[in-house]
Amino acid sequence: MNNLAFRSVLAGLALLLQACGGGALDDSTPAGKGVATEAVCAASSDERIVAMSDEGVRLTSELGLAAGRYALPAVTAPTRLVVMFHGNHNDSCSWRNHLRQAAERGAIAVAMDYTGQRTEQVGEKAIENYGWFVREGAADSIAAAKYFLAKYPSITQVFAFGVSMGGNASGMAIASADAVRLDGATPLFDYWVDVEGANNLIEEYLIIRAVAPGVGDAAVAQAEIEEEAGGPIEEVPEAYGDLTNVRRVQDMELKGAVVVHGVDDGLVSTSQSPEMAAALNAAGIPAELKTVFLRGEGESGGTVTGNFVLGPSGVAGDVYTGATGETYESPFAGHGWEGSDTQLVVKTGFDALWALMDGATVQPGESPVAGN
Repeated sequence: MNNLAFRSVLAGLALLLQACGGGALDDSTPAGKGVATEAVCAASSDERIVAMSDEGVRLTSELGLAAGRYALPAVTAPTRLVVMFHGNHNDSCSWRNHLRQAAERGAIAVAMDYTGQRTEQVGEKAIENYGWFVREGAADSIAAAKYFLAKYPSITQVFAFGVSMGGNASGMAIASADAVRLDGATPLFDYWVDVEGANNLIEEYLIIRAVAPGVGDAAVAQAEIEEEAGGPIEEVPEAYGDLTNVRRVQDMELKGAVVVHGVDDGLVSTSQSPEMAAALNAAGIPAELKTVFLRGEGESGGTVTGNFVLGPSGVAGDVYTGATGETYESPFAGHGWEGSDTQLVVKTGFDALWALMDGATVQPGESPVAGN
């Protein structure tokens, strides 16, 4: 059986399990309140997504919430809630391993899909999870957090964890006027782990737009951001300001934040994390900046140097050291994929999250992560 046929079989089985009540909730779950349909992870074009298990992961639509996924711990009175925010062209499927890991540590973990994401045909390419819907992702995630706070009044701590575009979305959620607990006054989130986050959307947009004429992926990102903002920056400058985390820091209330970025990041400019950490500290929110240098033995990340051809290749995206045709692979950390357990930037973020969940406090300043 070829790969496409195998994936189709997996997708069919996944749909059948859903139809038959696979992943069903306990008897207290509201019946017939689904308002969205989650993507079938087994039908993803990303082999890493297909390879992940659905075990222990449930659908938020079955709770009457927008599309997403969550995992519950074994404890009956959990005290911690983790809200994960995915990056561009991802959805909650990529978080399944990490949802389980958080649940194994005694926390409820939830990841939303961001209302508005869709499959978009761009030229000959069908782009899954198209859209820069960070406001929608923030609203969906706040609604999910409040649902679990109401259902489990034992929860005392809420953690936001965002990667890349999810850094933008999680910052928007923290800065939202709706980010309060059920008493209407207490801040919703206690701690924020912001990994390679797009925290300055104005800067990110201008860089993307500058290279878009020659880079197809950048042209897609430009269109996505303009759709969310309501037009180019010249037409709606205030919208870009509202979507920029570093300009919303005065609206944020947190006990602390850990901001992580990798050297040679090919997707989000490395100036944005230091800028975010500095803004948080200036606003009186303790923030630690973790800069990851080398990628070590883990999964490689997307790098700036990986966007350039140093020798003859003929293959888009490949980088060669010269006429020998040897493929260049950056030793630097780069931009990690959120679903990875080994990519050092993402792993550093999760190590920080687990430490905060275990009672660690944030120490303002910069901590280099060598990676060698």
